[in-house]
Amino acid sequence: MDRKKLVTKTSIMLGCGESDEQIEETLKDLRKYNVDVVTFGQYLQPSRGHMKVEEYVHPDKFEHWKKMADNMGFLYCASGPLVRSSYKAGEFFLRDYLNK
Repeated sequence: MDRKKLVTKTSIMLGCGESDEQIEETLKDLRKYNVDVVTFGQYLQPSRGHMKVEEYVHPDKFEHWKKMADNMGFLYCASGPLVRSSYKAGEFFLRDYLNK
């Protein structure tokens, strides 16, 4: 497969006890390995049997990570409390990509 036609994507759930340094290091690693698209969402405990939420992340922090991802050269970043890995990422990416 031609790498130029392949778009790679990953997602990061916030609120699990991660530090800013860990998130920033993860973003650097993702760029090093040419990941194109990243999304950030709030981890929500699906049931009492799952890991508890450590922190409800403020929307300003999601905006901070979006700006950082954009500045690092990701082709697209969706970031917000209700964003999920499939959160219209393809739709938004294509719209933004075609408008460039």
